[in-house]
Parts: sequence; structure tokens; C-alpha cells
Amino acid sequence: MPPAKRIVATDDRAPLRRRLRRNRLAAICVVGAAVVAVASLVFTNGCDGRKKTQAGAAGKVAAASEPSSEFASLSASSASASTASLAVDIGRGRFVWPTPLPVTAETPWEKIVQASASGDPSTGLFGTARNSGGRFHEGLDIRPHSRNRRREPTDVVRAAIAGVVAHVAPTPNGAYGRYVVLSHSEEGLSFYTLYAHLSAVDSGLKAGAAVEAGDKLGVMGRSDGAGGFSKERAHLHFEMGLRISPNFGQWYARKQKEFGAPNRHGLWNGYNLYGCDPLPFVREGLRTGATPSLLAQIRREPTAVTVLVNSRSVPAFVLENPALLTAPAPKNIGGWKIDFAWHGMPLSFTPLGTPPVTGRATMEVQMTRDAALQRKARVRRVLAQKRDGGLVAGETLTNVVTLLFE
Repeated sequence: MPPAKRIVATDDRAPLRRRLRRNRLAAICVVGAAVVAVASLVFTNGCDGRKKTQAGAAGKVAAASEPSSEFASLSASSASASTASLAVDIGRGRFVWPTPLPVTAETPWEKIVQASASGDPSTGLFGTARNSGGRFHEGLDIRPHSRNRRREPTDVVRAAIAGVVAHVAPTPNGAYGRYVVLSHSEEGLSFYTLYAHLSAVDSGLKAGAAVEAGDKLGVMGRSDGAGGFSKERAHLHFEMGLRISPNFGQWYARKQKEFGAPNRHGLWNGYNLYGCDPLPFVREGLRTGATPSLLAQIRREPTAVTVLVNSRSVPAFVLENPALLTAPAPKNIGGWKIDFAWHGMPLSFTPLGTPPVTGRATMEVQMTRDAALQRKARVRRVLAQKRDGGLVAGETLTNVVTLLFE
């Protein structure tokens, strides 16, 4: 990877400095030479790239738990189990394609995905797939195999891998419409799979219930938070990734006026979920018939942004995902080095014995020089471009760092 830019983030407004002294962490990351306050930026929530305007991105950042003996014993090599609730160890169980659509590991993706209104099949893929590369999509949209006389899909949606029901949304509220979230655990990594836009959720599904690969979750549909989309675009939105914070509720409560709606989905609200590309995972599952390793996929992701943080706090995310630690924790933690993918998912955490940022700043952002990663990170709003052409931390990166230390 080309060498990274190294920029120090500061903000010399007195009110913010007082918040930093209380919380040890700046809520604003700056990539560039200028001082900036991130405000009134637009970012993506949910699966279909719908935008919400959020003002005052320099929101309060609360301190997480102090270092404990539980954390001090963790290391990248010794951590073998996640502390996350509602998770089941996937082991090497079987993988099941979640719909009746006949596919193999070699099936071209064009025959799998459902296009958006543009008609371009690539818009059903994960990534900067929409609006000619200018809009982010956080999942894989799987097209229907069968329809009834009214042209509504009839495909049964099934669990792709074994897990525990983490959340059931039987009525459409928000961009996901009706959806189900399953929680999974693998070698110290807690992750989720999400099945959205359902026309119906199986009546027997209850949060906390264990499910096996192949168990019925619902029926494919076209539900969303605005009365549903067209029959022609009906699909299953399949998503997988990491939940960021068990303290999401208090973060959302502070911003509820900006969002304009209460949090109806608890910890499984889309703002607390950061997905990665499901296609490599499902192709490997189809090839072997076994549950692939998401941890291995995460470790292959290139780093787009590195954040250095002066904080003795231990994010709950680290306790839930000890496999992402790159080194044993020192006796006294002075800060963190956190690597992020271009789409905002945390990739690794390195605890540091001394504060990594000097001067008035409590946070520093290092950015890859890879132009392709920079462009995608701007679309995802991990980075944002200023009028003078410089780059600053975008709304997505600000949110995820704030949530990690909530």
C-alpha cells in the first residue's frame, strides 16, 4: 500500500475543548492541514442508500469502560470467544443459499442480483454501486426466482448460516422494511447477517431463539419505510457485518430530533451496523458448502484510514471482538491505533502504552494515498471533500469513532 498521509486533527473552539477534557476524545477527525468543524453533512443509513441530513457532527463522545483485568488478558492470539450477547459460534457449520434461486459458486453475479430502478445489474452489489458510482449500497440484492399471479415474489427466505435471532421487525419502519437480524460468533468475532424487504416474517421467530442454516425466516418482498417499492424491483437485501456499540441507544437519543423519528430497532438500527461485501462470503459458502470465515475476509480488507486516539477507555466493541486486536494490551493503555476499511468498518485495534497524539489534539487521522480507495471512502462519507479540495473526516467515520467510545 502507498504511504499514508499523516495529519493532526485539532479544533480550538473553547466549548469543544471542554468536552474533550471530559471525554478524552475529539468527535471530529480532520484529514488535511486546516482546522475544521464537521457540520450539516449528509450520510447513508440503511440498505438502499437513503440519505439523512445530520447537523453538528461534533457530538458528545462519552468515555467507555476503563481498562480491566478481563481486557488485560486479551491478545490477538489468545482470544477465542466473543463476549457479545445473542451470538452462537458458527464453527464450521453448513452454508445455505438464502433463497430458492438456483446458483453455484460460478454463477455470474449478473444472474443473481436485482437491479435498482436504473436497470443496471451492478446496482444490486455492495459498494459504490449506484448513481454512476456516487451512492453507496450496503448489501447484496438477490432477485426473485418465483412469483405469483399478481407478480409478487413467493421465494422463502432462509438463514444462510446458524445463528441466534437478534432482532425481528415484522412491520416496515425504515429503509429495511420488514427485516430479520441473526447474530453469529466466530473465533472472537461477533457479526450479524440481515435479511430485509420481506413481505412477511415467519410467525415463530422470536429474539433469542437459535436457528439452523436453512431455517425459514420469511418471504421475499418489497417492503420499506415508505409504502414499498415496485414489484419489478422486489428482492432480498442480504447484508452482513459488525454491530458497533451496545450503547447505541444513548447516542441515538441525543440525535433523535435530527433524525426525526424514534429508534424502533434498538441496537439493530442501521446506524449501528457496518456491513462488508457479502459476495466473497457467499461464493465461498457455495463452493465448500460450509460456513466461511468472515474474520479471514476482514483481514484481507485494505486499510483506507487509520485513526490514532488518545484514550485510556476500552471500547466495548473490542471486548466483543477480541479477534480484531493486533497485540496484547499493555498494563497501562494510553491510546489506540484503529484501522478502517473504505466503507467504515473497523478492521483492527492496536492498544498503545502511551498517548499516540501530541499537542492539543486527541485524535489523528492517517489516510491512504490510494486514489481508488479515497474516492470510495468519499462516496461512503468516511471522508469528505472541502471546497479547497482537501479531505476531512466524513460523517460516517465521525459517527463510528464516536460510537466506539460511547
